[in-house]
Amino acid sequence: MQFTSIVLAVATTLAASSSAAVLPRDGARLAQFRVYGAAGCSDLNYGFYTVDQSDDKTCKTFANVPTDIKSLNLEALYSPAANGCSFYIYTSEDCTTGRRAIPVQSCQELPADATEWGSWQIYCATGAGVAAA
Repeated sequence: MQFTSIVLAVATTLAASSSAAVLPRDGARLAQFRVYGAAGCSDLNYGFYTVDQSDDKTCKTFANVPTDIKSLNLEALYSPAANGCSFYIYTSEDCTTGRRAIPVQSCQELPADATEWGSWQIYCATGAGVAAA
């Protein structure tokens, strides 16, 4: 009986400390997109990225992806937080080359002269959907 009480106390302590390590989102959730290592947005699904308010107007690369990104699908822009926001992908890793605006639920394949999608960015007009910084 005493052993059971000790085990329950330890389990409760571990559960409480592990939930404390969960990090909250950094602002409102604006969008979600999925990346693929093959053309056509179906094969070599490398998972999804979430886009939060803190990502607004910041160039981001495709971190922790095992190979080049060959296609991408913007799965959602969340209203009202993303009202007035546009999502872009680039063929360079610094958001300077090959810019393409992405509509929701459309597979975006590489241009013929590119080898990979290298970066992404969300741009929200000041006062649109999210609070101005």
